Amino acid sequence: MKMKRAAPLALVLLAACSGNPLGVTDPGGGGDPGTSSAVPAAIAVNLKAIAYNPTANGGLGSLSVTLDGVDASPVVATFVRNAALDVNGYRAYTYQESGLQRSHLALVAENARGNLQAEAVSDGGQFGHHFGGGNYARIDTYSQPSTGLFSYTGSYAGVFVPGAATTPGLPPALQPSLPYRVEGDVLINGSFADARVNGGVTNRKVIDDTGATLLLLESLNLVPTAIASDGRFLGDVELHGDVRDSAGNLTAPQTPQAAGKYGGLFGGLQATDVAGALVINPIRAQNDIFEYGTFNLPRCGTAGAGPLCALE
Repeated sequence: MKMKRAAPLALVLLAACSGNPLGVTDPGGGGDPGTSSAVPAAIAVNLKAIAYNPTANGGLGSLSVTLDGVDASPVVATFVRNAALDVNGYRAYTYQESGLQRSHLALVAENARGNLQAEAVSDGGQFGHHFGGGNYARIDTYSQPSTGLFSYTGSYAGVFVPGAATTPGLPPALQPSLPYRVEGDVLINGSFADARVNGGVTNRKVIDDTGATLLLLESLNLVPTAIASDGRFLGDVELHGDVRDSAGNLTAPQTPQAAGKYGGLFGGLQATDVAGALVINPIRAQNDIFEYGTFNLPRCGTAGAGPLCALE
């Protein structure tokens, strides 16, 4: 994906205030978790292949990524575990060959039942462009309920582009930018009687490598869309309208605005879980700012259900 320009975060803040496992196939019909072939182009974007094994390397996990971009000496880049950048259950992996080259961040999760994986990855941008994408895959059997309305809640994680410069002393026009992180909470409701899914993401904030909050972001509407017979879905994302000022106070509500796309799939027997990814422009009137997000959520009433399920 192309960035019109790699805006410094100071400009972003100003604008915001103003305005396979390896080798495992998919018995449920979702494709191989080591590739993005089953993920729509609007979500995969530059991501050609990704393989995540959470138990490799003594539990540190392994992550191999192929981006259609200027990313690594080998075609397949081996990312390094970076636990300091984890986001509420999503593991972080990073890759940068040198201070003159692009800095990458991936956030990945396999759920507790081991039936779904989801990932978001991007570099932070350099020379006015960046490369990123999202992925999700089913890694165990799946059965879809014939009826019923179910809720899925938990944490959301995203990669925010661009962030700060990585290499002090390098001229600004040549700087690679860091990808920052986004954290939030997500609720998805799926109706298998009507074959429709929708949801939202809220409490969203951009955090830097130290965990400091840099920016509060609008909530997101995951616009209602169809659930296919194989449990997959693809729909639109809107900025919700709950815009905040630099102090975190709500300003006058604004009209929801188109922001991008989300996609995903249900997993497990009787759809016990849902996972997916989204690709959006997260700030109004800032089409050069991007976010690649991911979620991997249990259904309310199952083991590991999110705290919002207590409000059912």
